[in-house]
Amino acid sequence: MKKIIIAVAIASAFAQTAWSQTAPTAPTATVVPAVIQATDQNFAAGVTTALSNPTTNIVYLQQSGSTPTVSITQDGNSNKIGYGNGTANPVVLSGDNQTLNIIQSGNLNSVNTLALTTTSGNSTVSLLQNGNSNSASVTCVTCNAFQANWQFTGNSNSLNFQGNGSNLTSETSVSGNGNAITSLMTGNGHQQLVDVSGNNNTINLTQTSATASSINLAQNGTGTTFNISQTGTYSNVANVQATANGGSFNITQHSH
Repeated sequence: MKKIIIAVAIASAFAQTAWSQTAPTAPTATVVPAVIQATDQNFAAGVTTALSNPTTNIVYLQQSGSTPTVSITQDGNSNKIGYGNGTANPVVLSGDNQTLNIIQSGNLNSVNTLALTTTSGNSTVSLLQNGNSNSASVTCVTCNAFQANWQFTGNSNSLNFQGNGSNLTSETSVSGNGNAITSLMTGNGHQQLVDVSGNNNTINLTQTSATASSINLAQNGTGTTFNISQTGTYSNVANVQATANGGSFNITQHSH
């Protein structure tokens, strides 16, 4: 079933007419880093692609304000949260006390790109991708008291998370083959927990913090190549439990 969510309401009485109209113009983007700014042209191109593909679900969302609860469920192949090749038309949420839940079931799912900004309160993001060839790119432009839960079940999983702010927690659970996780945090008081069961794991974790931060990594599978880097004013903790057939770990800690 074709499902397209575009922040535009069209009365059902005009459905046939609206179908032939020009794709709607995306709302003006909030200020985010240049690498993930939206463009109307690319969003319109994404709508055109969706209309020609019966299995494509696309969500384009820009939200501002405090205490929202957003739940997105996509079932099928080629699901997209945001549209583009890593740089265009992100989903943007700006405000405090945010709750975002995303479930994507099927193959070729992508979150591309999700940008969040929150300065106070507690915000949470939960993402479950169930299928093959899944990818997620998430940026916390400025986040405080933020908790993320990432779950991937299937083959060829990829997560790219960048968080900037205080008291960030990221929990990642991966079951499948061909895993690749990149997580970068800057700010104060970070925790990263990663549990990987599968093959060909490449996990790069980086923390730069003015206060104590920790990384807990459990890996059961082949491939490996972890690369963990921690820099901070206070003590850093890296707890790694690995059962691996390949190398190499490379752990760097610097306190000053």
